[in-house]
Amino acid sequence: MTNLVRFKVNYYTRLGQEVYISGTGEALGNWEEANSKKLHYCDNGDWETLVEFKGDEKEKNIEYKYFIMDTNGEKIWESGPNRSLNLNDLNSNYIHEFRDTYQSPTSAENTYLDSSFFREVLFSRENKQAYSLVKNTSSDKVIIHFQVKSTYVPPTHSIYIVGSNSALGNWRTDRAVKLSDEFYPVWKVDLEFSKEQLPFSYKYIIADKTKSYVHWEHGSDRWFTASTVHATEYSNTTNEDRDFFFNDGEFKDSQLLRTAGVAVPVFSLRSKKGLGIGEFNDINALVDWSHQTGLHMIQILPINDTTVYYTWRDSYPYSSVSVYALHPIYIHIDSLTKDPKILATVAQHREKLNSLPALDYEAVMNIKTTLLKEIYAQEKKSLGQNKEFTDFVKENSDWIKAYALYSVLRDTHKSGDFTTWPVYSTITQEDIEKETSPSSKYYDSVCYYYFVQFHLHLQLLAASKYAVSKRIGLKGDLPIGVNRVSVDAWVNPHLFRMNMSTGAPPDAFADDGQNWGFPTYNWEVMKKDDYAWWRSRLGQMSKYFHAFRIDHILGFFRIWEIPANCVTGLLGKFNPSLPLWRSELANNGVWDLDRLTQPYIRYHTLREHFGEYADYTASKFLNEYSSNVYQLKPEFSTEKLIEQNLTADDAMYKPGLFKLVQNVSLCADSEDENRFYPRIEITKTSNFNELSDDMKSTLHRLYISYFFERQEELWAQVALQRLPLIKKCTSMLVCGEDLGMVPKCVEPVLHDLGILGLRIQRMPSDSNKDFYHPNEYSYLTVNTTSSHDMSTLRGWWEEDRARAQVFYNRILGMFGDAPYFCEPYVSEAVIAQHLHSSSMISIFPLQDWFGLSTEYGKRDPKEEKINEPSNPMHYWRYRVHVNLEDLIEDTDFSKNIQRLLLSSNRNLD
Repeated sequence: MTNLVRFKVNYYTRLGQEVYISGTGEALGNWEEANSKKLHYCDNGDWETLVEFKGDEKEKNIEYKYFIMDTNGEKIWESGPNRSLNLNDLNSNYIHEFRDTYQSPTSAENTYLDSSFFREVLFSRENKQAYSLVKNTSSDKVIIHFQVKSTYVPPTHSIYIVGSNSALGNWRTDRAVKLSDEFYPVWKVDLEFSKEQLPFSYKYIIADKTKSYVHWEHGSDRWFTASTVHATEYSNTTNEDRDFFFNDGEFKDSQLLRTAGVAVPVFSLRSKKGLGIGEFNDINALVDWSHQTGLHMIQILPINDTTVYYTWRDSYPYSSVSVYALHPIYIHIDSLTKDPKILATVAQHREKLNSLPALDYEAVMNIKTTLLKEIYAQEKKSLGQNKEFTDFVKENSDWIKAYALYSVLRDTHKSGDFTTWPVYSTITQEDIEKETSPSSKYYDSVCYYYFVQFHLHLQLLAASKYAVSKRIGLKGDLPIGVNRVSVDAWVNPHLFRMNMSTGAPPDAFADDGQNWGFPTYNWEVMKKDDYAWWRSRLGQMSKYFHAFRIDHILGFFRIWEIPANCVTGLLGKFNPSLPLWRSELANNGVWDLDRLTQPYIRYHTLREHFGEYADYTASKFLNEYSSNVYQLKPEFSTEKLIEQNLTADDAMYKPGLFKLVQNVSLCADSEDENRFYPRIEITKTSNFNELSDDMKSTLHRLYISYFFERQEELWAQVALQRLPLIKKCTSMLVCGEDLGMVPKCVEPVLHDLGILGLRIQRMPSDSNKDFYHPNEYSYLTVNTTSSHDMSTLRGWWEEDRARAQVFYNRILGMFGDAPYFCEPYVSEAVIAQHLHSSSMISIFPLQDWFGLSTEYGKRDPKEEKINEPSNPMHYWRYRVHVNLEDLIEDTDFSKNIQRLLLSSNRNLD
């Protein structure tokens, strides 16, 4: 039988834009753009089309969405999940009208709706009321299927509908009709109306069971008027619409959810049950403290395995060897065994390791590895009968086999650098299956890694579930890169540009830029399988987390790509970017490209960098090919070669030699001889400053164009290809770390996609500002006082007295001299400003929360900084100086935080 459906949506287009509908089934074009149906404009922003679903339609469950065809041919899809209708629910005797509300990605409700943090953590509902579909069987009646979205509804409250006729209570709230929450946060009810009751106006309300508390939605009344467009040409239907599906969009409310949280690396947690490091089990105690204070989010750093060197160098949490495997260092040994000997060993080491002011990474890793192997030796015979274990291995076989084999080979060859392994320096899927099979000589060792990952999974999952039980969400961290010698690069080298490194241009964190050493992504290859690696990676994260931070989200617009022969980040370029073409340079009078792309080294340059050692430097490291004109010897011609070939006696010359290598105005493209890129901070080089004034003017104009003008549209388009897939394939709340050299296109793109940006008061994106004021922040942001790459609030106050004075007077509005130390009243004023802002989430490092307390703020703030971004060899070992057990006992401190949350309306309890 044939079903006729009129789709109607309200959207105010710009001149030249058109509205289309696309979806499953032949009638809606099977999601193919060319076969999508164009809607025609009615009036007041309404667009509609009539679609005939034929009786032989194979797909009864139809999914669909609207998109806007822009004037440049670009499709702009509406936000939110796909819409749906079931043809079996429709009566073929009538036309069915679906009145949809366009789903804006910038609306707060769609951000809530898309995120498990809101749906499953903050406002999860139990004992839901079932929804029953009502079908129209009478020609004298009209059925309206009402549907509205609202996440921000307390578990003890519900959505009701009330309106201007008797079926809707004649505007009496005590007679309002309750909607079903079976599909929360979508609320539904089907009601029958006689013709005499039409037309009518109505509104939705939020009320408790007794309706003693009623919260009306804002704005003008909603209205129902019957459609004036009929389909008399279809002989098997009446000429009137009898069934209406009102997808009324979101509950109209000016009340926006605002909450707060704490940021702390797991390794830095200190508890009496720990073993020299924070563990997954310690998250439970942090949850208890957060619940006690009224915080609803816990943000942590990456927790994936980073083991390559077997030394403290593996403490770098952003250099994962697997985007799936959890780090064994976070396991809680006591939960795995009852063996008194092992527990006695744990107790013996616990007191010593827990008394240390900082993490001893190697000691903790060594003792845990030893004990884990002892436990595995006792348990391995029974693992085959443990269904939960075997199911875990089977469900995670796509990654855990490769990780386990990598780990075994790493242990065998005492290095994670697979390029140096005598066997399996490259690997195939067949190799992995062979060497992880029961007949392999590696099988027992492979199962050891299965065993460790299984228990890490159980412990982290238990912590995540415990957090949810307290209405607290865990926020993870998605590093922008993976280790160059990671399992991911070993198994899927085609997904990476292994001849390049990821980093960042110079910023407030590092004068020479940053070179993280990670290979950049081969996005074109990733696109061929619809970004399966990203979808799988995010799927793994979502098992434990309800929100996540995209580290360096600017990398999804463009990445700072550095040749593999560099150590610093100064000789990088943006990828993708529109280069300076050879022809473009020639048209601007730039011909002598060797002069601009080769290190410019004259004798006075050597005197500037090496002083009295200029002659020694010239003879040892350079060749003089013309009078007072030099070039670096081949063995010292790059930063990487300098680092590799410089002897210990000559180490003092390394900074100066690096400056010589960096002394260029243009960087040549290694893959295309016709493409060039201005060196970042070109005006700081003598290569540039010793050019003629005309040439300097020309190059500076091209420099400004390259970095600040010509790329914006390209980068916006690139991000709009990549970031929607991130949103689409996960229910976690997506937050971006958009710090550093931020293009103008970033904020509007993130806003349009409903991705939260990051605001740090000391790091405004506007170079003309010294500080942000939190009252400037928009709703779709996360604000914070510090990040793990910065000094804490107290540390910054003491390090930069001049800026602290300006901040004290201008931002805090306080008179006189700023106190020498960041006293608790100053910390409170700063935190209160952030909490009173419009940002959806305020999340502060635990160290900055400690600044509210005279007792907890006694520690030297220099000891509280987690990372030194300018130092790639930094030892990540910060530990909190207060036991979690003692922190929970300090109810006065918790009440102080509660007071601040309550006064700023961020306490959701």
